Amino acid sequence: MIEVCDITKRFGNFICLDHVTVMIPDGAVYGLVGENGAGKSTLLRLIAGVYRADEGEIRIDGKKVSEAAAKRDVFYMPDRQHYERNDTPLTIGSFYRNFYPGFAMEEYCYLLEKFGLNESALVDSFSKGMKKQMFVAAAICANTKYLLCDEVFDGLDPKIRQEVNALLTSAAKGRKLTVLIVSHYLEELDKICTQKGFLHRGKILSKKEWDMLLAGEEK
Repeated sequence: MIEVCDITKRFGNFICLDHVTVMIPDGAVYGLVGENGAGKSTLLRLIAGVYRADEGEIRIDGKKVSEAAAKRDVFYMPDRQHYERNDTPLTIGSFYRNFYPGFAMEEYCYLLEKFGLNESALVDSFSKGMKKQMFVAAAICANTKYLLCDEVFDGLDPKIRQEVNALLTSAAKGRKLTVLIVSHYLEELDKICTQKGFLHRGKILSKKEWDMLLAGEEK
């Protein structure tokens, strides 16, 4: 379980997240919805241990996110993935295999082939969508308990979004992978998510509050 308990995150005088509490149970596919600047990506980075909260605490299976054991259970896929200029899909896979002992290289190569990605080509030559496909394959094959995805569907055409959606759904059901997704593709979230949270100006809203907010914006 991911436990986000009364988290506050500031950047200078700006309060990005204001006493946020979220509980994400094991096996859930949890979609985090909100307008640009609501704090969705910041919350993901806090859960991944990239940022530290100013107040509150985040625990993964009872362990603080700062602990190495907790980080090994989490694969974080940011909107913009980092790679070296000479990297290929195979070197990317080798890198993750060194960090995640359960990384399934054979399955990773199978998914690369399924997506039509040359395992020996330079990642730098790939389009944004192709890079996203490669990192989704790596994320699934890392065999972690938790997967954090920031705009996982961005840059993908409808057909590939459907394939990625099916891949995440299958992984979640097949090995009880817990997935947290930030995305503005609400239709995709509706298809895949078992639960959703609503973030507005750094605060978590109930479904009723979110619907009222949307209704007010439409008037």
